[in-house]
Amino acid sequence: MEGEGKMNKDTIAPCGIICDLCYGFQRTKDRCKGCNAEGWHTSHCENCRIKNCPEKQGDTHLLCIDCPKFPCRRIRDLEKRYTMRYGESPIQNMREIKEVGLEAFITRQEELWRCDVCGALLCVHRDRCLSCSAERVVQSE
Repeated sequence: MEGEGKMNKDTIAPCGIICDLCYGFQRTKDRCKGCNAEGWHTSHCENCRIKNCPEKQGDTHLLCIDCPKFPCRRIRDLEKRYTMRYGESPIQNMREIKEVGLEAFITRQEELWRCDVCGALLCVHRDRCLSCSAERVVQSE
């Protein structure tokens, strides 16, 4: 399964979402390459108002936390949706990246989002591991 790999800095979206944990990134058919990658993206990601925000002035790798308007309404709406539905906090992700650095953040998230049964990365959009169907249990902080 594609989701079994390691996270990397290019798969952290500008909004703080971890692309490696997205169903579109982990699925095998029509697999999204991640927000910062060249190549195919889901239509939702391609048209993302956060990724294409005019404040970025064309720099899609810029994290939203670096914006003077952070957290804007778009980020607050995303935060509400992701924390309630999926247990991932884009705002907390960005704050942690600022505090500990990208590499330490990725190392920690890889540990938190690994399946206890098979070791694959879990998907935030599914309640079960895509590799072994074990119930999704995200380690607590």
